[in-house]
Amino acid sequence: MDNIGNILETCMILDQKLSETESIKDRADIILEHIHVVEDKLKVRCPQFEPNLEWMNVSKPLKLEDGLKGKLVVLDFFTYCCINCLHVLPDLAALEDQFTVKDGVVVIGVHSAKFENEKISTNILSAILRHNINHPVVNDKNASLWSDLMIQCWPTFVVLSPNGYILQFYVGEGHRDRLLEFVCQCVMYYKGKDLLSSQDIALQLEKSKRRDTPIKFPGKMCVSEAGRSVVVSDSGHNRVLILSKEGIVQHCVGTSDRGFKDGNFTQCQFHSPQGVVMKGDIIFVADTENHAIRKIDVEKQEVTTIAGLGKPGTDKEGGQPGTQQELSSPWDIVIGPSPDGQLDSVLYIAMAGTHQIWAYFLVDVKWYKGKQYRQGACVAFAGSGSEENRNNNYPNKAAFAQPSGLTLGDIGGDSFLFVADSESSTIRSVSLKDGAVKHVVGGERDPMNLFAYGDKDGSGIDAKLQHPLGVAMVSSSNSLLVADSYNHKLKFVDISRKLCTTVVGTDDDVKLDEPGGICVEEGSGVAYIADTNNHIIRILNLKDRTFSQLPVIFSNNAVDSLNTKLSDILKPGKEPEKNEIKYVAPGSEVKVSLLLNMPDGNHLTDEAPSRWTAVIHDSQSNQAVNPLFTQKDAISEKSPQHLFSWKVPVFTKSDLFIYLKCKLFYCDESKVCRMKEKVYLQECSIQSNIEDASCEVQFKLCV
Repeated sequence: MDNIGNILETCMILDQKLSETESIKDRADIILEHIHVVEDKLKVRCPQFEPNLEWMNVSKPLKLEDGLKGKLVVLDFFTYCCINCLHVLPDLAALEDQFTVKDGVVVIGVHSAKFENEKISTNILSAILRHNINHPVVNDKNASLWSDLMIQCWPTFVVLSPNGYILQFYVGEGHRDRLLEFVCQCVMYYKGKDLLSSQDIALQLEKSKRRDTPIKFPGKMCVSEAGRSVVVSDSGHNRVLILSKEGIVQHCVGTSDRGFKDGNFTQCQFHSPQGVVMKGDIIFVADTENHAIRKIDVEKQEVTTIAGLGKPGTDKEGGQPGTQQELSSPWDIVIGPSPDGQLDSVLYIAMAGTHQIWAYFLVDVKWYKGKQYRQGACVAFAGSGSEENRNNNYPNKAAFAQPSGLTLGDIGGDSFLFVADSESSTIRSVSLKDGAVKHVVGGERDPMNLFAYGDKDGSGIDAKLQHPLGVAMVSSSNSLLVADSYNHKLKFVDISRKLCTTVVGTDDDVKLDEPGGICVEEGSGVAYIADTNNHIIRILNLKDRTFSQLPVIFSNNAVDSLNTKLSDILKPGKEPEKNEIKYVAPGSEVKVSLLLNMPDGNHLTDEAPSRWTAVIHDSQSNQAVNPLFTQKDAISEKSPQHLFSWKVPVFTKSDLFIYLKCKLFYCDESKVCRMKEKVYLQECSIQSNIEDASCEVQFKLCV
């Protein structure tokens, strides 16, 4: 223990010296001096991995004295529930991009669980797949190596020399640049001494063993106001799905590639989206690992960013316009009233990364303590930013611990937010009248104890939960439905009595696996549950408590549109109807709409849905196999109706050709059903001297 203490003290001295200089040469000399001290004088070896530990992402266990000899090893002590541990995964990915195993650098995740559920290797495996971890991971379920190295918190990095000596510790997040700098100097130093090995390790990624599923690690859901659509954050596929109540995919929003990009439904990109909420034709998305709030306009079929910068922030106060305001891992969202009584005026955000509840203003509002905020501003509402289970009548003096689920409820004429506070294993309430934060169930009275978890029905603090991620209001019974994620259960909470009882548990026929989201559709008397690690959506009948499953069926207007080619639109010998040529500037937005002219008494059929298909080519692309843009969707009776928007590439010089096919099924006054199909062509000439940033294209279809 004394030896580890000496290393820790030496590492603190290194950090202090580096903080006092910006000279590249001086910093390199300081790091080299540190290496000599810890390896030549202190000589503290890292303990070996215990035998019989379970390893993932490798075909056989790794050993420091064998396969890892000659490797610069970075140990990442993490637990998969921890938001800070998720924040450092991009840092490790950056390290792995810069230095490969053949360069002599190996990253190893040492999973040291906080919760009992996290000690199980199959659950760790799901987390590895969910968060796309591509390096070896060992399940140190008894925290043996954690204890031997005197690790105090998650995450902690420990850097080891090619001979297994401890070189450096990095505690917490925010060390990417220092880690890369230190490893770079170590690689040059040990390579110069010919101590680095280029030998491969037995890497065998778990994701290569898994078949894909229609949805992957679904996170959260919401139901449209009319109850006709279910919106699902398909987190593992980095997209949002809009489903009919029968499970047919109406819209697939996002490319499935991780990224941070606005645009139309086939161009935009998300990164592990979670919370979703729908108001009219607008869907708001908590784009968690992009640290942003996104807006989906279903009618225009476009996605824009309204808050966040695409990277994690540390601001715990806010107040900036949304697109200038840094955020940190928004996990869930809900629309509610403001203190001045305006309904649906505030988007409340569970900001897991800063352990707070934030507010994004959908309109100008009068806020607490006489403050006023303009539409589009984003500000911290409740929680000091400390990670605690602290209740207080003053919202800025209360504290949360990774809030991950939100729902809105009216109790006694007042509006409340109910919060699934995952790391404190509690359900909390926030009054929208005065911001007071109070306990509902779970946890214990000591605000600093974040280990008061379990699985026990009861009232108040006698009830125990384990890392709940989802909560939904059931207004008809004045209760909450809770996704008790790490207990793999659903639980009801009677709000007035603060009584928590199990609805569905591990002994039932339905086996939930870390359910992460839940929403209630009161009109149908059902709840939708994101059964996250089972990759399915379940439906719970609230009356008889029976389960069914919502299928996810991809139709032509969703993912199949990505495979559309021009040959699917044009027929041999049949020329499309041409609009007058349009002149378009590079980088401008082309907005396409349809003007549908139907005589009185005619209507579209429900049995055979009418659809449109669009393909965009430029004059230089291979029209047979390489379209710039494809999309399909349904035609409605609304006229004019927006079909899609598409942004012209900034550097394009080639003319564009927009092909649109409309296939209409309709019934006339005499109830005779008919079909009409028409193909259109709009040529857009690219002109760099045009100042207009948008171009309107309208096609006319007369019955």
